[in-house]
Amino acid sequence: MMDRIIDFNELKNRVNDKDIDKFESYIYNLYYDMSSGKLNMSDFTKKMMEYMEENNISQDKFLKMQTKLMERYGFDSSGIEEQIKSLGLSNVIPGAGDIEKIRKNMSFQEKYKDGIKVSTVNGYSIKNDKNDLNILTDGEKIILTSKGKIDLNDIELNDFLCSYKKVIDDKTLSISICENVKEYEY
Repeated sequence: MMDRIIDFNELKNRVNDKDIDKFESYIYNLYYDMSSGKLNMSDFTKKMMEYMEENNISQDKFLKMQTKLMERYGFDSSGIEEQIKSLGLSNVIPGAGDIEKIRKNMSFQEKYKDGIKVSTVNGYSIKNDKNDLNILTDGEKIILTSKGKIDLNDIELNDFLCSYKKVIDDKTLSISICENVKEYEY
């Protein structure tokens, strides 16, 4: 009779040297591509998610692999949280210094990975006599939001859009207008 129950999650999330060797090689290739300008941070993150999916790696196993890799290079993973706090970064980097928050974030990313798009979004606000609005830019996509009506004849708004269009090589902008936006706390 068995006196021990087999935990398949534990087996699935176990990290061995072969996993770390493969991961280390992959990371070096990504860093090389970043240093040569072939990848940006967004692409790097996307590639990491693809690597996890292709190799059937859970967020928990991925975190363990990162920890083991850091230990391989002499980093004491047990002291990372203390190091972040001692450097004063726990207030600068949201979630830094709190490994549990990082795990929750990674779990969320894994759960909704098919629908989450990693992107760089910039925000800008205009408050003048014509508008009180926020602008979110993501590549050619622009979202204008305001609690009131948005006046598209606003010179400051049009100047911003023209300047931004030059930044993205005069590509056509796709602008979404969200007027009378209501906000609530959840």
